[in-house]
Parts: sequence; C-alpha cells; structure tokens
Amino acid sequence: MQINQQSKLLIAEIKEKYGEIIGGYDLAKLLGYKSTASLRQAISRNQIPFTTFNIENRKGKFAYTNDVINWLTNLESSRSL
Repeated sequence: MQINQQSKLLIAEIKEKYGEIIGGYDLAKLLGYKSTASLRQAISRNQIPFTTFNIENRKGKFAYTNDVINWLTNLESSRSL
C-alpha cells in the first residue's frame, strides 16, 4: 500500500514539473543517464524502452511523460517483487 502511494506521488510530481512532453537533460536524468550524449547513444542503440521523437525546430529527443512514468512505475513494481 505504501509503495502504491509513493508511485502516485511520483506520477503527480513528474507531471506537474514536466507537463505532457519531456526532453533533453530532464529526460536523460529521469532515465538515469549522466548526459544527453549518453541518452542519444542509448537511443541510437535502441536501448530506450519507449518511443522517442523529434520536434520540428527543437534540438534533441523527446518522449511523452506518460511513457516515462509507465516505465518508472514498472521498475518500481518489479523491484518490490
């Protein structure tokens, strides 16, 4: 029950802070990469477990915040098993 409450707080905090789309340095940090360069490398090697995309006239890769949240909560639930 406590883990479920923590997950709900995490979801609310991430959505509040980043909105619907997250990219660049923020995406790299949430996924545990030390830099955007290491994130780009992981994307090129297809090591990211969800879809990333480009936005016209913007630098870097982006992802939907819901995809990142789903991945994080799946990590949390698999850790507790």
